[in-house]
Amino acid sequence: MAEEDKHALEESGFRFNIHALVGGQLHKDREHKLFLIYPEGNWVEISRGTPYHIIGASGYGKPVLDRTLKYEDPMRFALKVGCLAFDSTRISAADVDFPVDVVLYARNTFQIIEHRFEKSDLADISNWWQERLRKSVNELPSEWIEHAFSKLMPHADKITVLQQPRQG
Repeated sequence: MAEEDKHALEESGFRFNIHALVGGQLHKDREHKLFLIYPEGNWVEISRGTPYHIIGASGYGKPVLDRTLKYEDPMRFALKVGCLAFDSTRISAADVDFPVDVVLYARNTFQIIEHRFEKSDLADISNWWQERLRKSVNELPSEWIEHAFSKLMPHADKITVLQQPRQG
């Protein structure tokens, strides 16, 4: 792709740069496929080993995906995880924001559903996620950190305030 189109695009003032998710199912295909296409024309297929791909800022949402999403998960679960990963990225990256465009496809339906989520659509979910994270941290067992803090406690009663000499 780059060899074929790069020169013409650059003459028009454009950089040859495409990162795209391309997917679907042809009528004779037994199953649908999803690919991440790179500017060089290379691609990676979504598979058991790579149940998702991210285009754009990936550092903040990737841990959410890595820890929760499995190839076998239902689409509803995957969409929830994807929205939480987006929310984590949106909170931490200045160049990521709404809207979120979602494309749904169920095998052998040959029908694509598109839906756009605006900030107001997911505000309650974002707030719920934020509070749930904080609650989970508070509920995290803390016996494992008590040993470290126990070293601080014997010295706590020996802390004194030093007075500065008067200057006059």
